[in-house]
Amino acid sequence: MMGLITYFCVSMGSYAIYVLDTSKPIERCFPPDGDLLFFIDNIFNFFFLAVFILRFISWNDKFWFWFSVNTQVDIFTIPPTIVALGVSRTWLGLRCLRIMILMQLPEILQLLRVLRTSNGIKLTSLLTIVAGAWLTSAGIYHLVENSGDPWLHFQNSQPLTYGQCIYITVVTMSTVGYGDLTPQTTCGTIFIIFFILGVLAIFASALPEIVEIVGQGSKYSGVYEPVKGKKHIVVCGHITYDSVSNFLKDFLHIDRDVVNVHIVLLDTTDPDLELQALFRRHFTKLRYFQGSVFNPADLQRVKLNESDACLILCNKYSPKPDTEDSGQIMRVISIKNFNPEMRVIVQLIQDHSKTHLMNIPSWNQAYGDDVICIAALKLGFMAQTCLAPGFSTMMANLFAMRSSSEIHIKPVKDDPNERVSETQSVVKNASSPTETYLESPEGWMSHYLHGCGNEIYTESLSRAFDGMNAPEVVKECFTKLKLLLIAVQQTNEFDEAEIIINPGPLLLITQGTVGFFLAPDATEAKRAYYYCRACHGEGVGVEKIWRCECKECACLDNNHSKKYTHKDGHKLLAMTRLGDVHEPAPARSTGGELPELKIKGVNLSESSDHDQPAYDFTGLFHWSPARTVEDALITSAQKRRYLVNHVIVCLFGDELSPLIGIRNFVMPLRASNFKYEDLKTIVFLGNIKYIEREWDKIMNFPKVFVCSGSPLSRADMRNVNVHQSAMCVILSANLGDSIEQGLQDKETILSSLNLKSIMAAGAHSRRSKIIAAYAAESPTRLNGGSIKRSLFTQSSPKITVPMITELVNDINVQFLDDDDEDDPDTELYLTQPFACGTAFAVSVLDSLMSATYFNANSLTLIRTLITGGTNADLEEILSEGGELPPGVQIGRSRLKELLRDRCTVDQLSIGTGVFQHCKDGHTYGSLFLHGLESGILCLGIYRNLIISGKSSGKRYVITNPSQEFELMSGDRIFCLKHFEDLNMNNEIPVRETDLIGSDL
Repeated sequence: MMGLITYFCVSMGSYAIYVLDTSKPIERCFPPDGDLLFFIDNIFNFFFLAVFILRFISWNDKFWFWFSVNTQVDIFTIPPTIVALGVSRTWLGLRCLRIMILMQLPEILQLLRVLRTSNGIKLTSLLTIVAGAWLTSAGIYHLVENSGDPWLHFQNSQPLTYGQCIYITVVTMSTVGYGDLTPQTTCGTIFIIFFILGVLAIFASALPEIVEIVGQGSKYSGVYEPVKGKKHIVVCGHITYDSVSNFLKDFLHIDRDVVNVHIVLLDTTDPDLELQALFRRHFTKLRYFQGSVFNPADLQRVKLNESDACLILCNKYSPKPDTEDSGQIMRVISIKNFNPEMRVIVQLIQDHSKTHLMNIPSWNQAYGDDVICIAALKLGFMAQTCLAPGFSTMMANLFAMRSSSEIHIKPVKDDPNERVSETQSVVKNASSPTETYLESPEGWMSHYLHGCGNEIYTESLSRAFDGMNAPEVVKECFTKLKLLLIAVQQTNEFDEAEIIINPGPLLLITQGTVGFFLAPDATEAKRAYYYCRACHGEGVGVEKIWRCECKECACLDNNHSKKYTHKDGHKLLAMTRLGDVHEPAPARSTGGELPELKIKGVNLSESSDHDQPAYDFTGLFHWSPARTVEDALITSAQKRRYLVNHVIVCLFGDELSPLIGIRNFVMPLRASNFKYEDLKTIVFLGNIKYIEREWDKIMNFPKVFVCSGSPLSRADMRNVNVHQSAMCVILSANLGDSIEQGLQDKETILSSLNLKSIMAAGAHSRRSKIIAAYAAESPTRLNGGSIKRSLFTQSSPKITVPMITELVNDINVQFLDDDDEDDPDTELYLTQPFACGTAFAVSVLDSLMSATYFNANSLTLIRTLITGGTNADLEEILSEGGELPPGVQIGRSRLKELLRDRCTVDQLSIGTGVFQHCKDGHTYGSLFLHGLESGILCLGIYRNLIISGKSSGKRYVITNPSQEFELMSGDRIFCLKHFEDLNMNNEIPVRETDLIGSDL
């Protein structure tokens, strides 16, 4: 390094002597001992000669040595000086070439650690290239103009100073050309021609980059100045147009009332044009700074210490999820190292990556730190769909911000050819002034969209509810305030906040209780806080329930009590579990009047040894001793024929694919508040080597089996009795090897279409068997044609297996269903597959970041409902990669508290069971109140999709309909209900014997 710096300094010294010599004649005689500058310059040139010899000796390729820049400079500068010593006559020559050493300045500054950023290095390189070409060209022009043309015996020379030559080159480079100084020699004219062709190209290409870097530095490298009285958050991580626009759409949504928070983005990359346009649209709420979260100086620039929180976005579609999570965790470490008390909300892909967060000493969820695990939530959504079809769509719509004011219903003129008049839903995009018009036969889209306008909000309950039990408050909120209270949060005797979902009559509301409401916006949810019995009695509309001056009004007293009481004194767990459907399963066939074929079978895991279930050490999940993947492998046809009412999971990974964490899918389906006999058998269909890599995570769960094959093979799908399954889940491969978006979901789409083809073939085969049965029973009637024509002219029977397909790219949802519109610009939640609960994409989880920031309890509620809920001890054991430990012998009361003091989510049919008195034409409000009397909290409806007067064999989700909403026969009700009490002995052993009958 010192040699390079010395060489640079000597070269610049030689160039400085050259500049001084330009004021003298081009060629002159001198006394040998009378010119000090000549003597110093000779010393410099002997130094260059020594370096030249050393470079020649050390150079490997001697041929290319002669073409290097430094060699060419030495050839044109060293010989004239040596010759001058012998003839006592000096010539200025091309000593100006020494300035080309300037191009090595960026390298020297990097060695000295003066330049640290890429922009600084690039800017310095561009400036030195332009300056070197500029000064060198000025020296050559000075030589040829002051010398004259040799064929004219140097008689036409033009006396110019070096400064004037620099001026001429600058004017020429800028293409201005004033004409005050022009070349008079032919050599000078020829040089200017080549100069324009060469140096002008360098200048024209370098100048825009220089301007961009200089302008960019001033635009994105400043310091954030917080606005007094206004909070700000720092958002970093995966900053792209899609991630930021999705975040802003939810964070700045109108339903959040007034969002007085400024957003500061921090990223190392240059924002593209789309991102810059997004910044301009939200310039009052958004600032972008270029920097690294690993640089404390950049964190200081964005005033991280003064920010309210730091949100770290991840690339959910990364083909290397472990690498992506490692980067996310390093960002958390950097932020916590800068400020240990900073609230951090981070997105991770893999569930096991949470372990590393727990190792950070300053990570504390009690103070607002939280992690959103994409894989756990995604697989939890899809697992719960196996138990309550459509529930994933309902929950995804609840935590996404979609304003009901964006939805308008316009009547369309009646068509006499249609059974009913159509309606037209006009959905206005919040981020765009345009409107999307969706034709909605029979208004099913209108019903669905009104449900989409509901979100989960938290609000303190008014003092008017103090002393009432929870069902009474739920009833009054529903009938009087038009709000649906689904859970409450209270503080126990240990000063710990607990969330109680669908609280029963034993829970009394006390001052300071916080409620979780389903409401269209935050303003409507505030009714629960401002409600006053004295001022808002009978006859007062909900629109008039607002702040009043009554002394009894809750809003006049913000002192919230931290205690709550239970009539029985028992502690309620802040958990719930999604239950199985206890009503009869819906018919698989909806086409025609053909008799339904039922096949009875026995579950693979049914055995007389399973009288007493076993649970893990927390009591939260069913447990079984570890099995090898070979023990769980289904190979023989005899074993396959017992697969009935099971769940099939289609996997596309191989031995090199990233793991997806299938344990997160199994755990919600093995929650301990399911009876053992109600557990659905799970069969994983895919590459056995891929499943082996994750088998150690699920080997302690009962009724889990493996089948080697491909979901794209009809034979393999039939081998797992897909036509008799309760649900088929198709998980995306997300291999990241497809450049085109349409090819990212090719495996899942092909598998989905393959399954539909199998069902269509099964329907045709079934009709053929029925025709054969009619023929055998009454050949005369069949030959007469009446029965035959009836069977062939009616609509084809539709035998469908409920399924849900995961998509990487939202626009590919258009390929899943041929009944809906094929508009790629339609948002995912507006498509028929998503409305019916048969499609899911991780993009719906984007809104969880802003939801968690505004209310951390909402994520706790969603995580509990979706993933089944875990505790810290269990997460620590699972994150370490060990086996799921079995439980021990515990008492009845403790087991009931751990296992059964939780709710389940069911789909109950109207006209049966609890709702047997609710029939076609009844209102949803009467059904809701009737269910509430039985401890059942209704959430919405799963209704048959009728298109043009015909059943499509599908259902769609209606979330929290109005009280006046009319029910229809065939409706199924989403509801939260308490688990039935058990007939348990005083002591129940949690055994460690094999409970699953692995021998099939």
